[in-house]
Amino acid sequence: MSLKRSLAIKFLCRSLLCFSGCVGFLAVDSILSSSFSFAAEQFVVRYGFFEQSLPLQDLRNYAETQQVSSNLKSFLSYLKPKQQKMLQEALQIKMSLDIVAVDKLLDSGIGKMLLSVGSKSVIRRDKAAKEALRAAIILGAKSTKGLGIISFLEAYPSEKLVVDVPTVLDILSQSRLFSNSSNLPPKDNLSSTPIWHIATQYQTLASQGKQFSGCLFGDSVSAQLGNSLGEGTFNFALNGLSTISLVEQLEILALGKVKCQKTIIAIGGNDAWYGLSNELFTEKLKEAISLVRAMGTKEIFLIPAFYSTVAASKDPSIAAPLSKVEEINTVMNQVGTTENVPVKSSGVQPLYENNVLKDNLTSDGDHLNAEGLKIYRNALLEILASDSANKN
Repeated sequence: MSLKRSLAIKFLCRSLLCFSGCVGFLAVDSILSSSFSFAAEQFVVRYGFFEQSLPLQDLRNYAETQQVSSNLKSFLSYLKPKQQKMLQEALQIKMSLDIVAVDKLLDSGIGKMLLSVGSKSVIRRDKAAKEALRAAIILGAKSTKGLGIISFLEAYPSEKLVVDVPTVLDILSQSRLFSNSSNLPPKDNLSSTPIWHIATQYQTLASQGKQFSGCLFGDSVSAQLGNSLGEGTFNFALNGLSTISLVEQLEILALGKVKCQKTIIAIGGNDAWYGLSNELFTEKLKEAISLVRAMGTKEIFLIPAFYSTVAASKDPSIAAPLSKVEEINTVMNQVGTTENVPVKSSGVQPLYENNVLKDNLTSDGDHLNAEGLKIYRNALLEILASDSANKN
């Protein structure tokens, strides 16, 4: 098999994983052109003269039943078992979005820019890639299942969604869409990335002037939950978030006069990974608590920093050393005591054994799989449902 074929197949699989984390911020409500015929049945990557496709039905079956077709098998062979599991889980992600908010987001400068840039990597004879992406995101977001990889492809207005790999790689090399965590040691440069501005702008538009019974702030582990904590709640979690970017996020949201009756802050894992000093973590966590209180919250709860597996903790490109996470959690308990904010650890304790993430509850050693998320979600729901006498 040629190098180009190998690169294309790897790119297709990885792009599907990446898509699940990006597509949620691009949905928009608008009138669709009646000239489109809907439903992509093939997802195709093109690398020069080489072209490789994957039937949508194969992805759908894999998402629902884990059934692997002969076509899909060749793709999966280029992924490690953990990556295959992540792909299967990514295909099941469905996001419920505020259509009015994303409509306004796409009308913003950054929304239009991202659609324009993204359309350059999509190959269509009618040169309507931008309109096609917009249409697919709209219908995918409006579907009863919510927006996800499958619903997006089902709504794409062509029989094939064809992506040009060299163009995508060129776009990625020239942009800084995501926080650059490839640098070691990693650092929190989240607020300097386009994805940060998209996310915070969407959150501001979706929450502006509203009051929620419960709000969740956290990093990528909490972001995995989506808006699944019940009616009247909002999940503000963002990938890569530490207390540094949390303070910046809260300052932005405060301008929108959002109010939360109960606020849960699940933070610390990235602080440990970024190597924040105990003094800086203390300062920023106290600042975050102060900002939340200024937004009208009466009850605040802290969730300890999430531990990883032993293997992940030894890889600085994935997670922080377990000892550093333990150190951050010790400091969090001290802040909780001085600020009169309870640290709720009992509900998430089943995720660990001796403060190490259980292998059967993670797909990559650092994030939770479906079973792990179920435990975490139940812990949060218990907090939100509690009638605490300890107002803080």
